[in-house]
Order: sequence, then C-alpha cells, then structure tokens
Amino acid sequence: MRRPWHPALLLITLSLLASGAVAGCSTPGEHPSGAVAAPMATATPVTVIADVTVPMGGMVMPTAEQVTSAWKARPDFVRALPSEWQGAYSFALARPDVLQWLPCYCGCAGAGHRSNLDCFFQRRETGVITFEEHASFCDICVQTANLAQQLLREGKTMTQVREAVDSTFGGSAPGTDTPLPPSA
Repeated sequence: MRRPWHPALLLITLSLLASGAVAGCSTPGEHPSGAVAAPMATATPVTVIADVTVPMGGMVMPTAEQVTSAWKARPDFVRALPSEWQGAYSFALARPDVLQWLPCYCGCAGAGHRSNLDCFFQRRETGVITFEEHASFCDICVQTANLAQQLLREGKTMTQVREAVDSTFGGSAPGTDTPLPPSA
C-alpha cells in the first residue's frame, strides 16, 4: 500500500533524486529491481542478540529503558510501515553499534548520511533519539538493516556482516563513506 506523499517530503525527495542522492530508494515492499522484499524482522523492539560483540567506536548505546520509551513514542510514519520495515527501525534503535559500521548504498551520502544508521535516526551526538523518515521510503536502507540482523543471529562477525552488505548492495548506488569495523 502506498502512502500519500507530503508536499514538503515530495519536494525534498525530488531534489535528492535529481542529485542522485536516493537512487535506490523505493516504497515498502518494492525493490528497485522489481522484487518484493521478504519479511525478515518483527515490529517488536530488538534488545539482545546473544553472544554478539560489536566494536563500539564512538557510539553511546541507548539503555533498554531508552529503547522501550523511544519505541513506544515512535512517530506515525514508522507505525504505518509493514512489520519488516518496523523491524528494521526497531533493530536500528536497539543496535546502533551495528549499523554505524554499515554503509548505505541507496545514494543517501548526498544527503549527508555517514552510515546506514543515519537512514533511521538523526545523529545522536546530543543523546536525543530522533527518528529519521528516510528509511521509511527506502527499501535498500531497510534491507541492509534486516540483513545485518539476520546475519548476526546466524553468528556472523561484524566483518562478515560488512562484507555481505558490501557485496549485496555495493552496485546499487554510491555508498556512504563508512569506516570498516575495527577487529573485535
């Protein structure tokens, strides 16, 4: 189901498309290749993936209380998404330590994004968790987060997750300039 476009969002998206910044973005359930996205996550907040250690870098992890509070207060544009898309937002909320190391290949670097995390949330330097609408209309952003979640559940390392994201989406559009995860 397509959501109606807000006029301001339409104007921003059109200007980003003109600059190539969101070349790989599409609406929920669609993929630029025409494939339909398969459900990979639930809308329930993700809080733990057992036995996974991820290098933190400069990331400050939200507490379980912050995750729960932010999820309960999530904006309508997230609530209206299909469950696998909400699952990607939930994973991004609970595991910013993972998504900070993954590039996004939808072309959003032109919008100033540094990693896949920026597609879901505005920068957290202030400690405030603010949902970003970009991933709500971008299939590559969502697929990247859901692939990371799936691979971590399978016991893959961050290096393996990064390699999978690069090989799966690397040809879609220019990627964000995201550093490689340090060796754990």
